[in-house]
Amino acid sequence: MNRRKFLRLGLGLTGSTALMAACGAPAPSQPQEAQAPTTSPSAEALAKELSWYNWGSYVADSVLEKFKAEFGVTVKVDVYSSNEEMEAKFKAGGNPGYDLITPSDYMVSKMVAAGMIEKLNFDRIPNFKNIDDSHKKLYFDPTNEYSVAYNWGCTGFAFDKTKLPEPIANWKQVTNWPEALRGKLGMLDDVRELLAVGLRVLGYSGNATDPAEINAARDLLIDLKRRANYALTDSPNAATNIVAGDIFGTQIYTSDAVTARRENANVVYVIPGDVSTVWQDNLCVPKGAPSQYTAEVFIDFMCRPEIAAENANEVGLGTPNAVALKQGLIAPELAEDKAIYPDVAALGNALEFLKKGDPQVDELYQRAFDEIKTA
Repeated sequence: MNRRKFLRLGLGLTGSTALMAACGAPAPSQPQEAQAPTTSPSAEALAKELSWYNWGSYVADSVLEKFKAEFGVTVKVDVYSSNEEMEAKFKAGGNPGYDLITPSDYMVSKMVAAGMIEKLNFDRIPNFKNIDDSHKKLYFDPTNEYSVAYNWGCTGFAFDKTKLPEPIANWKQVTNWPEALRGKLGMLDDVRELLAVGLRVLGYSGNATDPAEINAARDLLIDLKRRANYALTDSPNAATNIVAGDIFGTQIYTSDAVTARRENANVVYVIPGDVSTVWQDNLCVPKGAPSQYTAEVFIDFMCRPEIAAENANEVGLGTPNAVALKQGLIAPELAEDKAIYPDVAALGNALEFLKKGDPQVDELYQRAFDEIKTA
């Protein structure tokens, strides 16, 4: 993937929603005013239960309760910790009974190619117009037939400001972790996110395909491991560890960093200014869904500005809902937080998607990652 430039929207907030025109998205249009609530479909046409396979702690309970109150549908949520875990469940024996999934950008394209995602009926999702155009027709769904943007964010770095000798501003500082703080650094237990740090510090794209570049990043991260003895963990556990004081700094996803900050006022979250990962999670209907209609009614509900805002305020991630932002429905402490709604004009080329799916390239990364873990 090429490094990406972001588009600034005229929403009154510098760098609110915006994923790249270079991904194939058209120039963003002016958001439309909020419309009256969608007419409720007949109760007979809806399933009694909607089964959603989702990331953990990734939807506000209050939103699910409101959906049930209005439509009489109970939303049952099962959780996964990685896109690959979710994909494996469907590969193992087809759809085990889910109506809705939340794959990240690259996994959408991978599952579409494998015939694992249904095309959406957008006649049932009129509130899709509230999603800003810069979150539509991106590289993973260029015709926007399979997905609706749900949340977006970055992979950044959280640190305890009382424990480090200086604030972290870039990934090079992370890879120069002080030896005096050995054992107090956390990194994500994710093949591509981990190696992207090494690649970017060396001046390469996080999507490098040259084996020499990937191996150079591997060597840098092995050296860092020997010096800093960093712990590999998933992002929710990274948040737990930094709040508890077990680590002083960690690579982390936006939502988990927001959680950590809420629990420990000394935690600072930054998007390192060299190059960092940006991602978008999406609502999709998997093949074999028991009730695609119910899933699409729910997606439309989630695209209402007031619902999108309530959900984003609870989860702590950037919403792609332009109307929610324009109407000031996002909590000020989130809307004004440049780590959640980055100043994309200032970051410029310093954000990029991580593209995955080429088996040969994926194998190169996996081998390098395995060598880091066993070093």
